Amino acid sequence: MQLENYWEIKYAGKITITGTKVLDNKQYYVFSNGTFDTYYRNENNKIYTLGAFGNEYLIYDLTASINEIWQYQIDGTIWNAQLQSKTDTITINNTKIPNCYRFYFDSPQMEDEENTVWLAPGIGFIKIKCMYCISNDQTLINAKINNQLIRFP
Repeated sequence: MQLENYWEIKYAGKITITGTKVLDNKQYYVFSNGTFDTYYRNENNKIYTLGAFGNEYLIYDLTASINEIWQYQIDGTIWNAQLQSKTDTITINNTKIPNCYRFYFDSPQMEDEENTVWLAPGIGFIKIKCMYCISNDQTLINAKINNQLIRFP
């Protein structure tokens, strides 16, 4: 995570790291999509985020075993998170991105809210699939990671 990194995702818009914020002696990076901010921090390859009321929860566990499930609660709603794969290959405009991590999220309290997020090594967000999104083809268009531009022509 670095300031000014960004991911532009088809149908989802641009997510930019716009700053940092220290809460409870923990430094979070501010991810902004222009409408709202999300706070993330990495500790030992476990990515934590904050809910609306300041509760921290583990969202992406890069150290988890395949099919391992963990739970978290966002402002009253319980969610299950699962690491389903560490070896997916995502193809974007004839470019293959190997060894992507696939995370699946589901709330047993709700219906049709499931979503899947793929993270690529050295890139981060690469693809999003969700039941309530405009399109299931939410793939990375371009990004800037650690001052390096990544484009998928």
